[in-house]
Order: sequence, then C-alpha cells, then structure tokens
Amino acid sequence: MIFGLETIKKDLCNIQKSLDEAKELVPPAENLGEIEPDENISKEDLRFLKRCCQILMKLGYIKSQYEFSEQFLGKNRYYFGMILCEGRHPSIDAIHNLVRNLSQINDGLNKLRYLDDLYEQGQAMITKRLLKYF
Repeated sequence: MIFGLETIKKDLCNIQKSLDEAKELVPPAENLGEIEPDENISKEDLRFLKRCCQILMKLGYIKSQYEFSEQFLGKNRYYFGMILCEGRHPSIDAIHNLVRNLSQINDGLNKLRYLDDLYEQGQAMITKRLLKYF
C-alpha cells in the first residue's frame, strides 16, 4: 500500500498529539520509582523476537514486521519496529501472545523442533520477567 505524503504527515501529527496528551497524564518516570531496565535482558528479549520474526517469515506465515506485530504479538503494526528502535523490553502480553501463537502453529506442523525451542524460550522469558515482581 502506498500512502501520500499528506497522509503520512497527518498520521505523524496525530501520533505527536497523542504522545503529548499521554505525557500530561503520566508523571515522569523518576517519580514512579521504576526499576532501571536490565540492558542484557532487553537485548535478549529483542534477539528472541527478531529470531521468531525471521523464522515466521521463512515459513511464510508473515511477509513483514508489520504483520508480525499485528498477527503474532497482538499489537499495532508499528509495535515491533518501535521496540527495536528504542531498545525497549517487549511487554509480557506481547511475548505471551507470541508464545501462544507459536504453540498453535507448531500443533499444526507436527511439532517442529525449532518452534518447540522458541516456545520454551518464550515461556522462560515470561517466567523470568514475572519473578521480578515477587
């Protein structure tokens, strides 16, 4: 799909407006007492998502990162690109959606070994992230 420059400019303006509104509603991070992100875990999470995306492309389930974001992570089409660019942790919800979808695909493909490995890695990642809260 090809979009005109005006459409893209309009979308960017809407995104900027939404970001400005969100900044007004959410206090700065230093006031929330958040835990500093662990760089190694973030890189590990991103490597896992990249690997899943590449394998799903090779299997023909998706054609782009946009489809990966929507169909396998259950997020908007820009989600995967955003967390890659910003080096953010993917949400637990996104990882859960990915693991669930990988499991469903693997059930239909007679248990491919590498999909089993990805499923187990995803489950371990979710567990590790949840244990930080206890």
